Parts: sequence; structure tokens; C-alpha cells
Amino acid sequence: MNLLHSIKAHKTDSLINVVIEIPSGSQSKIEYDTDKEEFVVDRILSTKLSFPFNYGFVPETWSNDNDPLDAVVLSSKPQNTGAVIESRIIGLLATKDEKGTDAKLITVPSSETNPIFTKINTIEDLDEQTLNNIQYFYKNYKIIEPGKWVDIDGYASKEEAESKLKIAIEEYHQHFQK
Repeated sequence: MNLLHSIKAHKTDSLINVVIEIPSGSQSKIEYDTDKEEFVVDRILSTKLSFPFNYGFVPETWSNDNDPLDAVVLSSKPQNTGAVIESRIIGLLATKDEKGTDAKLITVPSSETNPIFTKINTIEDLDEQTLNNIQYFYKNYKIIEPGKWVDIDGYASKEEAESKLKIAIEEYHQHFQK
């Protein structure tokens, strides 16, 4: 089963599905290979940093970096690689790296999945430390890898994130002619 094609982007009007590639706490950059239909370790991080959040992609999306749309899932616990977690979009982190622009949706699990995030509805609801930790990680996780870099353009609103998702779904349908 190809996780990019066989799972819907939207669970409901207000929830999306996110396929977890990297559990929080991991130092491995794991990616889903859509051609091989398997998870592969792209690399082990060169820094001492570990992912401070669960990280994955939204199925039925495609971005200008030739991958599905990235999604950060803030959660009280690590999720397993391959898990599909119902999430609510709260914002977006705009970044650029050596391959071009690379937006990351910022999401939280649905209230049913993880009630601790019930009152988090927008990026503005997150505490400053969480926002700084996300930016710090992205700014520094590639820092000693030759030829790799990340610039942070900042956070964007829930509405901008939802617009980015809509575009990524349209790109998916154009790219895969569905």
C-alpha cells in the first residue's frame, strides 16, 4: 500500500492525516520512499540535536521540493514511524534550504487523539519556548553538513497554512494526474 496515494489528506473538514516518518527524540532523518513504498533512513543527524517533535507528511499532497507537504506534529509522546495521526493545522513555518522553499505545516493531534492540545487552535496559542525550539532545531540540524543549510522565514497563520495545503493537494492531482 502506497501511503502517499492510499490515504486521504483530509480526515474531516477540520482534520488532516499526517503519516509519521520521524518520531520525536530521533536522530535519524527517516523518509518515506514513494516509489519503493518503504521508509528509509536518509541519514543520521551530524549534530547532537534530535527531533523535538514528530515529523511526517500529508498524503495526497505534493510540494515544489518534489516531496509531499511536510508536517510537524506536536505531541506529548513520540509516535511510531508509519503511524497515521489525525491532526489539526495551527500554522506554518516557512523555511528555505539548499533545495529551495520548504514549508512545514505546524499541527497538533486531534482532541480525541491527544486531549492535552484541545486549547491550541493557532500558532499564537503556543508558548514562546515551543516556537523557539522548533526554529532552533531547523536552523541548526544541518549546520555541520557540507552543502546543507536552512534559513527560517518565520511562522505564518493557520489560514496561510490551510492555503498552502490546498495548493499542495492541487499540485498532487496535477503531478499524479488524479
